[in-house]
Amino acid sequence: YLGSGLGLTGVVVRQATPVYGILRTLSWRQRGNLAGAIISGGVAAPLFLAYGIRFGTATEVSLLLNFESVATTFLAWLFFHEYIGYRVWIGKILIIGASMLVVLTGNGELQLSISGLSVLAACLLWGLDNNLTRELESIPAPLLACMKGWIAGLFNVFLFLLLFRTPVSISQVTGALIIGALSYGASLVLFIHALREIGSARTSTWFASGPFIGTILSVIVLGERPPTAYWLAAPLMLSGMLFLYAEMHRHLHRHEPVAHSHPHDHDEHHLHEHNDDKVNGKHDHFHVHEPITHTHAHWPDIHHRHIH
Repeated sequence: YLGSGLGLTGVVVRQATPVYGILRTLSWRQRGNLAGAIISGGVAAPLFLAYGIRFGTATEVSLLLNFESVATTFLAWLFFHEYIGYRVWIGKILIIGASMLVVLTGNGELQLSISGLSVLAACLLWGLDNNLTRELESIPAPLLACMKGWIAGLFNVFLFLLLFRTPVSISQVTGALIIGALSYGASLVLFIHALREIGSARTSTWFASGPFIGTILSVIVLGERPPTAYWLAAPLMLSGMLFLYAEMHRHLHRHEPVAHSHPHDHDEHHLHEHNDDKVNGKHDHFHVHEPITHTHAHWPDIHHRHIH
């Protein structure tokens, strides 16, 4: 996390992002969402994940991380009113079934793994984080990811200094910062963009492909040999992702008037005019949407959060 904060600081400075101006204009609701996202996803969830990694195997952790997709979708439907079709629910059921197989120990006994449950708790917290982050479209993605990286990183460093006395080398710290900048920083920026374009449930589904890569690497690099339950869980999870991929949502809907700021092109939802010269390509400024009613295939992005 600290590596992501350091790496993205350079991006924020290079883009001359007006940090104070953006944060000052946030409503109290948005500030609450920001605090909740940072605490749940940047502070609490990593603690549970660290415990799971410490006492579980790489294969177990990699496959169980798919449960984040399920948690994100359930919370999006229950509390954030995102439309979830039947294909999404079927896919999630398959992923839940696979996660249950992974939590069970590989010796055939119905005994729950504490490390597995810890990873599931982390996934639930990240699901909350994802939905709260989706509500913060007025904050540029690099700035939002940078803030989360700094706060979560400093907290975890403080926790390490408080609880552990294990010496670390310069090479270990450097490696962790580089991995953080790439695996947490760059990926989080892309993840936030996806949340705003296709919604929480669909974004988390695509993100679920990451643990499959981790499982493959655990076999190739670490030489782990997963028990039979893991090989049964993997195709179940893959089937769940394919169900979600095939979903198509199209109906007549109405856009209410709204005023906001975000990167956009001049498409059917952005027909406003500019006072200056003609603008080509994606740009970012405050603009007003007039009411419009039409039919087209769409995802629950920032313009399609209507009630069904």
